[in-house]
Amino acid sequence: MDYKRDIPLVITFIVGVIAVMDYYTTFSAVKETFTIIKNWGVVLQAFALGLGAANLFRVHGKRISDRKTSEWYFSAWLLFMLIVFVVVGLGTGQFEASSQYKWIYNAIFLPLGATMYSSLAFYMAIGAYKILRARNIDSFLLFATAILVILGNTPIFPATFPAFFYTREWIFTAIVGGAYRGIRIGIGIGAVVIGIKTLIGMETGYLGRR
Repeated sequence: MDYKRDIPLVITFIVGVIAVMDYYTTFSAVKETFTIIKNWGVVLQAFALGLGAANLFRVHGKRISDRKTSEWYFSAWLLFMLIVFVVVGLGTGQFEASSQYKWIYNAIFLPLGATMYSSLAFYMAIGAYKILRARNIDSFLLFATAILVILGNTPIFPATFPAFFYTREWIFTAIVGGAYRGIRIGIGIGAVVIGIKTLIGMETGYLGRR
């Protein structure tokens, strides 16, 4: 008996069955048990965050001490901001009630995230240029649809030519909406299959390479 493999499979099966019973039944014992499991899940997530922070200190601390590259100061800034966020967050309480933490989040984190995502626009433009080439009728239809959607999202074109806005709405409602529903149905079926395979022990990817 391989305890490293069989015990996690048994725990996964038991927790999965309790979760399914909690969703489809109204037994108070099942709901109380699943509530306890969810609370333990929150505790495990907190430990996982702490482990991730410790790993950040280990990796970037070594990079700072070695100083083999000219980018070690980025690691120092990362660890400094991590300490600032943790200290301010723990010292001031909840996010909704902490004006200091809100200011740090809105003045530092949000602009950095906006900068990162805005840099992705260049990669998206390059990818669109490579993909949206009218080599055949299918690629031409994809190219024309993308142009109409882009123009419909630009404020000046719908204001000047309202047809762009209505065309974009029709594309999203009639074409994209139908395709998106098909994708969601496929994702739902795939999730059910993966859940069943996980419960019966056929899906063991979460165990690593064992």
